[in-house]
Amino acid sequence: MKEIQQITKEQLYQHLINQSENFYSTVYETLEGTLFADHSLDEEDLSEFLKMLDLETVEKIKAASLTTDEDEVPVIILIENEDSTSLNLVTEDGEGYKIILINKDIALSGNLFIDEYLVLIIIGNIEAKNIIVNGSLYCSGNLTCEVLFGASGNDHQTYINGSITTSLIAENGHYTVTESSIHSKYLISLHNTIEAKAGRMIENITLDGTNEAEVLNPEILDENGYFEESSFLNFINNNPTDLVFK
Repeated sequence: MKEIQQITKEQLYQHLINQSENFYSTVYETLEGTLFADHSLDEEDLSEFLKMLDLETVEKIKAASLTTDEDEVPVIILIENEDSTSLNLVTEDGEGYKIILINKDIALSGNLFIDEYLVLIIIGNIEAKNIIVNGSLYCSGNLTCEVLFGASGNDHQTYINGSITTSLIAENGHYTVTESSIHSKYLISLHNTIEAKAGRMIENITLDGTNEAEVLNPEILDENGYFEESSFLNFINNNPTDLVFK
């Protein structure tokens, strides 16, 4: 992975709008509502509460609430992917949220991993063995892989502007959506939604609820019979997708 340059929010949006108006609108609305939203408190909203406090405390609260912490603004980086095997995107401790833009297709023989504090935006198509999304993934093209798995505590999403083709598409607290269709051999949906606006075509077993103990391999369940994320990730790296199910 080669870092080309750090870019501004406006430059990021220009890259996106040059690609697709629909893709730009989706990413823009999400980022502006989350990472770029103004979370500072309005002074009027504090008025009733402040009346109960002493003057010194009031002034401290006002100053803190009206101050934007620049460290909370995510860094935006344009990179060039030089890897053809795997791509492991993580942040360092205390680094905060980061947005990574790749203005090109990604084709990997191994895995793509996206850390929880990362937003990866791909202008192009994605091909990989397994794609693990703990943060957010936005792709303007099509996505093809063996396993697409999202688990972000329902805080983030995977958005694909094209189609999704997998052997297994799964989520454990993560919203996954495509503007086109999903073609997959298997589907596991436990705590959120896997949506295809042009329809989902699932060939075999679909787990869309909480009966995981009835259909999943015991090796990816905990001692109480519930889906265990770490066991699942280890299992799919070492076994065919078919063996995920009984």
